[in-house]
Formats: sequence, C-alpha cells, structure tokens
Amino acid sequence: MSPRLSRAEQNDRNRALLLAAALRVFLARGYHAATLEQIADEAGFSKGVVYSRFASKADMFLALLTARIDERAMQNASAAGQPASPGDLAGLLDLAWLAERAAPGWRLLVTEFRVHAARDPELSRRYAAAHARTVDGLTSVVASLAERNGHALALPARQLAELLLAIETGITLEQLARPQAAGFPELPAVLSQLAALLAGAPASGGVPELR
Repeated sequence: MSPRLSRAEQNDRNRALLLAAALRVFLARGYHAATLEQIADEAGFSKGVVYSRFASKADMFLALLTARIDERAMQNASAAGQPASPGDLAGLLDLAWLAERAAPGWRLLVTEFRVHAARDPELSRRYAAAHARTVDGLTSVVASLAERNGHALALPARQLAELLLAIETGITLEQLARPQAAGFPELPAVLSQLAALLAGAPASGGVPELR
C-alpha cells in the first residue's frame, strides 16, 4: 500500500495536477477561451479546489509561466556550461526550437496573454516582472558565451537577449500568417545573411558568431 501523503505533500501534488491540467486546457483552447471550470474538470477536481490554490485564471497562468521560465533558464545555463563551440548561438536557438516542439502553441499562448495583460496595469506589472527574469537569464548566458569564446559583442548582452526573444515571438506570429515561413531550424542561416547585409559584406551562410 502506498504511504499516506502529508497535508503539505497532498497540497503540492494537487497543485502540480492542477497546473498540468491548466497547461493542457490553455494550449487546447487559448487563454481567453479557457475557464477555471474546464481546468478543474480536466484535473478531476472541484472548482473550489482550484480557488483554494489560485485566486484567478491569470494567477494560474502566471504560475505556469514562472515554472516555464525557470525550466528554460536551467536549460540555457546548462548549454552555456558545455565546452566551447562555434555553434553556441545556434545551440541556444536549437533549445528554443525543442522547447516549442515539446509544447506546441506555448509561444502563441504567451503572446495572447501579453496582449491581454497590456490592458490591465496590475497584470502588466506582474507579467513584466516575470519577463524580466527571462531577459536577465538569457543576458547572463549570452555574456557568458561571448566571454568564454573571446567574442566582443557589438551590442550589450541585454540588448542581444531582448533581440533574440523578439525574434522568437516574431517567428511565431509570422508562421501564423504563413506556416511555410522561415522558422527556428533556418534561423542561424537567416541571421548570418542578415548580419552580412547590414555589414555590407557577402553572406557566408554559416552559423553566426556572437561578435
């Protein structure tokens, strides 16, 4: 017979089950169409159990977002700690691509929430705080990779991190309009050609370096 869970362990278990159910419902229905009733049903709980742990749908989404940010930060930090490679930047992009494939629609879901939060000052503040953690983590990784490989950055690491995140979001939106548009697998070559055009030099078609 399985050992009896303590109250704290049961609370942690129920919270994890609710968040897992919330992720499935959000990805399937989108943020606006998803309801706490649907999430409770998906998890096999009453709505009261949901409200005992989360004050609102936004609270539940932000909990998922925070967990996702922490997970991605650990993956990026781990990649930055691997032996130096000329494809370090491409490796980070590969991680972003793998993360998108693991949870199709997540980036679109975050974009939907960002637009929603922009019209609510309190939600906008809370989202901005979570997003700042993403930028901080990626900034640290970019700076670490540049220092390890001896590259002089053309822009501050934070600006490069913000640019990479903007590109990730832009890819998601562009592929909504045209699914055949360039995506993460093509991004290293696209960035290389773009950098060459901006510099007025012929494109090599290789993986760009952090310069």
